[in-house]
Amino acid sequence: MLEFKEITLEDKQRLEKILKNSKDVSCENTFVNLFVWQGAYNNKIAFKNGNLFIKYGRGSEENYRLPVGGNLEDGLREIISHCGGKYPTFWNPITEDFSRLPKWFLDRYDIIPSRDSFDYIYLQKDLAELSGKKYHAKRNHISAFSKKYDWHYEDITEENIQKVRICAEKWYSENSDRLDKYALVEREGVLKVLQNIDYLKVSGGAIFVKDEVVAFTLGTPINDRVFDIFAEKALPEFAEGYAVINNRFAKQLSGYKYINREDVVDLESPEAYRFDVIESVFEDAKQQHRALTESCCAMLMFNLGYDINFIEGSVNNIKIIRDEDIAVFTALLQG
Repeated sequence: MLEFKEITLEDKQRLEKILKNSKDVSCENTFVNLFVWQGAYNNKIAFKNGNLFIKYGRGSEENYRLPVGGNLEDGLREIISHCGGKYPTFWNPITEDFSRLPKWFLDRYDIIPSRDSFDYIYLQKDLAELSGKKYHAKRNHISAFSKKYDWHYEDITEENIQKVRICAEKWYSENSDRLDKYALVEREGVLKVLQNIDYLKVSGGAIFVKDEVVAFTLGTPINDRVFDIFAEKALPEFAEGYAVINNRFAKQLSGYKYINREDVVDLESPEAYRFDVIESVFEDAKQQHRALTESCCAMLMFNLGYDINFIEGSVNNIKIIRDEDIAVFTALLQG
């Protein structure tokens, strides 16, 4: 029987030793993420025969990650035995372990993509240089910010961390009306990380305006090639600061090939857009919590500072949202 337990700071070294030997590049492959988000997802861990076992969720929504660190097939049998012989749901990033899954196990499962859980992984060079049309809006944000403010960047250190804490508290206070349970867990996690930043070996950067921190970011390595950004905030009155801290901290990560920006928000969007454009919009919306109040993607893009162009379209190109629109559409189909 596996003995699952809550994740504590004392588990860090043992957990990281196993995780960093895997080739998984997802954000779930860091101690900090597992530790910070356990309040939201009920993350639990167990160790047995060289394997690390991770489970998420509660009750009927409980699911497991593929065992890591030891013999994969033995670990799978341990999980099934722990579940009373039943084959539970597994939630797992796609890794090379999939190619080693035994046939007796695969025959019991369908592998279904979970798009809402996809991580967005960028080349460090792209986020540091912001070249090309894809990053046009971010360059505009940085330019606008630089015209408004005399700002400078600093790595987070013992000397300035208190100012970062003040910024974090202010951000959560000013956005209190938008905080759901996940944001509240994030708040607690960010403050825990700042309190234990040296022990956790978390890196971060901050943007200062008039000796006040107005934006900051925090992250940790997944492995020697991929760095994970787990928190990034800019005070509401310095909204362009998201692009500034994103770009400026990316410049500090030249030793990594990739940066994991984690997930992107969902947004109702009946219009059609190039994927790279809508991906950038969703990321900006997530950072500024705008997706909670905007339903039209074009309006969201405008409010985020993107260039919007209008062209004349066909009068027959209608959106069906009312009963009378159905009648018009039927008449158009019938000629």
